[in-house]
Amino acid sequence: MVHGVYLRELARKLFGKNISSRIWKRMEILGDILILRKPYDVSIEKLRLLGEHLLNELTYIKSVWCSISEVKGKYRVRDFAYLCGAYRSETVYVENETRFLIDITKVYVSPALNYEHKRVAEKVSNGEKVLNMFSGVGLFSLIMAKNKNVVVFSIDINPYAYYYMVKSIYLNSLKGKVIPILGDSKDAVLEGTVTEVDRVLMPLPELVYDYLKYALLALKKKGYLHVYLFASGQNRAQARENAVIEYTSFLRKYVKKAVIENSRVIRSVGRRKYQVVLDYYIEK
Repeated sequence: MVHGVYLRELARKLFGKNISSRIWKRMEILGDILILRKPYDVSIEKLRLLGEHLLNELTYIKSVWCSISEVKGKYRVRDFAYLCGAYRSETVYVENETRFLIDITKVYVSPALNYEHKRVAEKVSNGEKVLNMFSGVGLFSLIMAKNKNVVVFSIDINPYAYYYMVKSIYLNSLKGKVIPILGDSKDAVLEGTVTEVDRVLMPLPELVYDYLKYALLALKKKGYLHVYLFASGQNRAQARENAVIEYTSFLRKYVKKAVIENSRVIRSVGRRKYQVVLDYYIEK
């Protein structure tokens, strides 16, 4: 991408080769906001200088922020420091021809999942009922409903995620229907708000073991399950294999049949640690 090449060269001039690679490789653009992630040995002041250069060269960028923490807490958000440009954290992010109103300081959105959102949406068939257990602002949900006649129960415990999901629904013309729900997905299942769905998405790695029983409770006797989890390994292939072995063994304790239809590494999230997705066909 043009902006990636420009950022790489500019960062190299400002910080040298070693530090620059840890900056430009971790850049994110959401709408008209550019996000830089702070290396431990680079000051906010130096990143602000970089941001000012970027504002002058990349006219579609209006605001620059720095992520100073990992995703954390009950609401799964990051801490940010404002660098330069317009002092606002709200923007409209467009992915797969679908518009999302977001605030980067209040909700978590990752462009790294762009392909995954599209891939799952293409698997869904017209007429399906889908449960998205940890929806955030509803990227999986709205992209599925954009061109398919589906009903998606889209649940998140973060009130800001719910607010921006509702706003985003009205920004789009959807062929299907997204039902936004504020709360804990296990409560929605136990209370009977969501039942007899054809497909369940579990896109929060920290809860894919604890919430499996609720996912299965919501699923019809036969259906599909998409599990997103972290796995360790010497390389991507080993991490994927480890994820398949470990989670499939766990899943088969609770169902009659679990067939792995697809598995893939989405991205590296640390030293020898990867995010992996597993697609299952389930018979209870």
